[in-house]
Amino acid sequence: MKIISRLAGAATLCALFAGSPTAALAEYPERPVKLIVPYAPGGTVDVFARLIVPGLEAKIGKPVIIENIQGAGGAIGVARAVRSTNDGYTILMGIVSDVVLAPLTESSAGYTYKDLEPIGPLGTSGLAVVSNPALNIRNLSELIAYAKKNPGKVSYGATGASSLPALAMEDFKRRAKVEMNFIPYASASKIAVDVMGGHLDVGVSGLPALLEHIKGGKLTGVGVLSKDRDLGNKDLPSAGETPELKGADFFFWTGLFAPKGTAAPIINKLNNAFADVLKDPKVRSRFADLGVKISDPTTPQTFGAFVAQSNAQYEQLVRQSNLPKN
Repeated sequence: MKIISRLAGAATLCALFAGSPTAALAEYPERPVKLIVPYAPGGTVDVFARLIVPGLEAKIGKPVIIENIQGAGGAIGVARAVRSTNDGYTILMGIVSDVVLAPLTESSAGYTYKDLEPIGPLGTSGLAVVSNPALNIRNLSELIAYAKKNPGKVSYGATGASSLPALAMEDFKRRAKVEMNFIPYASASKIAVDVMGGHLDVGVSGLPALLEHIKGGKLTGVGVLSKDRDLGNKDLPSAGETPELKGADFFFWTGLFAPKGTAAPIINKLNNAFADVLKDPKVRSRFADLGVKISDPTTPQTFGAFVAQSNAQYEQLVRQSNLPKN
């Protein structure tokens, strides 16, 4: 009887454990996972997502469904992710512009980076300055000299009035002590078209979106606004080697996030799977072709500290800039 009683008790405990949250976490995921991309299909961030999805599906054993939710410079998609159930079945591919900058410059964003759980970093990519080849501007110092000779006459385009390119150019003008006319654009592709067509002197955008035009000679790569030269095109001079821009260091970063409160075991499982995907030589090679430097594997906590540091950096720059909070 004692043996039977013990077996019955053990069976009861097993049944209880099987229905517990701990057991559910161990079995995660049990259904497809949605990956929100807060930009249009075919855009740079969407391309990044589609490169990592096959490997991520293989690692977690379930489909990963991309959902493109565009608008407001990425803020609408991020807000949707923030409001999603924190059960691990909705994750976000976010970048510095929508995770950090949008809440600092858009009153209507309705979230901050603290409303997301960091999973892990994907990598970084350059913020490039390009010009019309007819201007014969070959580096950042020459652009500064040209702008000083033509005060208030040089036009530059960047995506959005409160985007990273726009903020970086406010810093550029302040450091270099030049006057340039800012024209906001909706997309990097339109900027490239107008610079190539001579309607715009200078364009500022993520390097991956401009690489093919630079390689084809349709745009002149003037430089990148980061401290170091960029993986995407090491021939482009950097802000770090331009005396007039000493101290400037602007670049895009991309990573995976989940809604706040997503359980740590789920976050850790996704972090490990994501890190394994980014170790694949084929994946790394494809990202390198796009000008993306893959980040070293790190814990969610370390990535979270990086995001917090990024927020502090841009919070200060937004206060210093002439960009109004919309």
